[in-house]
Amino acid sequence: MKEISPDKKLNLLFSLLAIAVMWGAWLIAYAVIGNEYILPSFWDTVKQMWVLFGESFFWLSLGSTFLRALEGWLFAYLFALVFAALSAVSEKARCFLSTFVAVMRTIPTLAITLMLLLWSTPHFTPVIVTFLMLFPVSYAQMMSAYRSIDPKLSEMAEVYGISRRDRIFRIYIPQMLPSLFSQAGPNLSLSLKVAVSAEVLAFTYVAIGGMLKEANSYLQISRMFALTLCVLILGGLVEFALGFLPRISDRWMKGRAKKEGRK
Repeated sequence: MKEISPDKKLNLLFSLLAIAVMWGAWLIAYAVIGNEYILPSFWDTVKQMWVLFGESFFWLSLGSTFLRALEGWLFAYLFALVFAALSAVSEKARCFLSTFVAVMRTIPTLAITLMLLLWSTPHFTPVIVTFLMLFPVSYAQMMSAYRSIDPKLSEMAEVYGISRRDRIFRIYIPQMLPSLFSQAGPNLSLSLKVAVSAEVLAFTYVAIGGMLKEANSYLQISRMFALTLCVLILGGLVEFALGFLPRISDRWMKGRAKKEGRK
């Protein structure tokens, strides 16, 4: 069995310490305020979580919210990939497309959500809002990963007459994957947060955002906190699961290097 490195143990320790600090701040704040309608107790929130876990509607809503966040994230990633590829091969395309990216980056989320409610439905609005929020971020990350490629590799490829296809799959993609994979978890977690916020504004039915809006309307504060905690836990699990992607890319690159060495 592989032993955990001291650095990983230290990182785990500080992560647990951060959770303990936030939990302690919650307990202290509740003791000071002492008002369930402002801040519910931690234990009441946990009880509400167990109640939610027994509701089939909650699991359906959680799955629907995650799928909307995933759709928005995937569309943003694919469009950013196309835009970044065009920007990488053409300076004129980069100048042209950067204007669209800048506009999408500066559009207020609340304003676009309200406008989309006039043009779309509460089901599709969170997906579109998530896409609009994640696309500029994904595009900037891809361009940053492309610029981080050693220019000497591109010059070497031109000198030796390496085809464009081989440049993409043997030079550019392997060099960019570690950076892109390291951002996959945080981006999907961010998309989940954006999707829930859009669902609240749109009052989307069969959604965590819709359940939050309903709980707020009936002043079910502990239920609101329980739903928020569930989203936080889901986001943490997503980041943890996708945190293994950089390791996969490292193994893939090492495997390719061995094959090339054999040839």
